[in-house]
Amino acid sequence: MASLNMTISNSTRPCAAQGASPQRQVSKSPDLPLSWREGREEHVPSALEWAQRSWLSKAPLSPADGPYLVIVEQPKQRGFRFRYGCEGPSHGGLPGASSEKGRKTYPTVKICNYEGPAKIEVDLVTHSDPPRAHAHSLVGKQCSELGVCAVSVGPKDMTAQFNNLGVLHVTKKNMMEIMIQKLQRQRLRSRPQGLTEAERRELEQEAKELKKVMDLSIVRLRFSAFLRASDGSFSLPLKPVISQPIHDSKSPGASNLKISRMDKTAGSVRGGDEVYLLCDKVQKDDIEVRFYEDDENGWQAFGDFSPTDVHKQYAIVFRTPPYHKMKIERPVTVFLQLKRKRGGDVSDSKQFTYYPLVEGGAGLKIPGGLEGGGLAGGSQELDQGTHESNQE
Repeated sequence: MASLNMTISNSTRPCAAQGASPQRQVSKSPDLPLSWREGREEHVPSALEWAQRSWLSKAPLSPADGPYLVIVEQPKQRGFRFRYGCEGPSHGGLPGASSEKGRKTYPTVKICNYEGPAKIEVDLVTHSDPPRAHAHSLVGKQCSELGVCAVSVGPKDMTAQFNNLGVLHVTKKNMMEIMIQKLQRQRLRSRPQGLTEAERRELEQEAKELKKVMDLSIVRLRFSAFLRASDGSFSLPLKPVISQPIHDSKSPGASNLKISRMDKTAGSVRGGDEVYLLCDKVQKDDIEVRFYEDDENGWQAFGDFSPTDVHKQYAIVFRTPPYHKMKIERPVTVFLQLKRKRGGDVSDSKQFTYYPLVEGGAGLKIPGGLEGGGLAGGSQELDQGTHESNQE
């Protein structure tokens, strides 16, 4: 079996949005996956022909050509906990993206342009591209020991909803063994004979490389669909689809970014002012403070700080960047937000005001009446020399 390309699906797209012509109608047959009727008899591809076109070309069929798989409901990205085996099963399955109190939804996929018996599988892959088998496993009623969950659909309703999925967090001790087993299963699915000794060594090396780079706090769901072949087996694959990332709620990177308070909301146009910012849990090596203007110029700059300036994941001490124009006649208000370096998640924005320099290059004294949620009141000196002279 040739390798199939994968569709990374980041949005919910119904079957009609995938490009099938509305004039074309799906005709049902126990032996044929699909037939088109357009007012006259046409050649109807057999199941073997669909397989040959998909496998031999090494490119899955496009939606206009025949059956395809689509994600109807994405999984919820945050708020779900990955559990170790000793913790027992999770309380409630992985919810859908639109799930809310009183109206639960779950990850759901559908086979379009086809009616008949089929099998849909889901397993875990890495959040990086290209997607690779993940060490964590799915657990649930229809799941195997290697974390592959399968359901049957059809012949009428081609929708599969996975309402009891849990994520089993692998231990570092068992990670290599599980990765080798998953890679072996993947390799053997496309061939009847076993692996040679050289291939086994190759898989072990691949598992070692994956272990070095794999992020255990993020997974994605990979949905795969198989149509029934003429011999009765579900061996005709459609193009797999990949869900949006799912973050382990125990990980600092899983929480929503939020700026709670800042001790300064204004500073010198020259930058360099020290700001204390309180926030929700962040990772010290995956966070930055972004200043920007929401206009056609698209200016942005970043606060200056190092990982050691992130305190206990809840506070950041940084220095403001200079504004892109040193000569301004009146105060200029910009925005700032927290941003994750990996993934690009951002917090809600807060305002920050840049004040012009006074003649002679001295700093400008800001009246204490300027509010902004600061930690301390009173006047704030923007120029160190001015501050020292006041102390004298």
